[in-house]
Order: sequence, then structure tokens, then C-alpha cells
Amino acid sequence: MRTILIAFFTAIFLASAFAGQRFDAAAWKNVETYDVPTLFKQEASLINRVVAVRFHYRSEKLRHLQPNWYEASIWQHDPNAKKGYSALRVMVAKKDVPAFQTITSDFHSMTENTVYARVEKDPDNNLAYLRLLGRKVALDSAGNATVDW
Repeated sequence: MRTILIAFFTAIFLASAFAGQRFDAAAWKNVETYDVPTLFKQEASLINRVVAVRFHYRSEKLRHLQPNWYEASIWQHDPNAKKGYSALRVMVAKKDVPAFQTITSDFHSMTENTVYARVEKDPDNNLAYLRLLGRKVALDSAGNATVDW
């Protein structure tokens, strides 16, 4: 009996650890899509909101900042920018790093990618960043969404 209970709770824990982020239908209807330059200008006003972001490629390097988080960036070609591209700082959960690395890091890429993220504020340096939630969305019949990699 003890073995069955341990197996049961382990299965529940693993399912919740790898399950995607769920949003009810009302919250999901408020998710707006931005491109990188537009979101860069508005991110301070969007703290704690979930957004969809279109971009072309990710940074090559990931910095391991905390035990379960990595820092990277997503980039988009922007003819109006001084250097020809714009970037946003992102945080990727350790468990999501392999999925994040499947996104191209080729700066010549013009393929449009979309990620879903929560805009958050770093209390240490007072800067906004995106906490990535995933790339895929599954909607149920009630309109509730699950975002996952």
C-alpha cells in the first residue's frame, strides 16, 4: 500500500512539474501579440501581463543566473533601430532550456517565431524582462488555454 501511495504522489508531482501554464478563457482573451521593438518600448507598462511576442532568433549564449533560471534574449530585425535589430531580455526555466535551444540562433534568420511570456520586473536592477512560458497553445472547448513548449 505504501509503495502504491508513493508511486501515486510521485506521478502527480511529475505531472504538475511538467504541465504547461493554464489560463482561463477570460484571461486568455486579453493576451496581446507584440513584435520586439513595440514591446521593448511598452514593457514597463505591461508588468505582470501575459503577452505573445514575435521575433526572428534567440541569443546564442544563455547565462545561468539562479539555480533554476537562465537569462537569454530574443531578437528581431528592425530597420528603424540603430544597429538594424532589437532585443528583449528573457528568463528561461531550467527545465525549458532544451526546448528554448531548439529556436534558431542564426541572426540571418527571417523566420518568424512566437513565444508566450509574462512581463516581470527585476527588483535588483529595476529592469523589465520576459519570463518565458512556452511556444505552443492548446485551447479546450471552453476557450481555456494551456501554454507549453
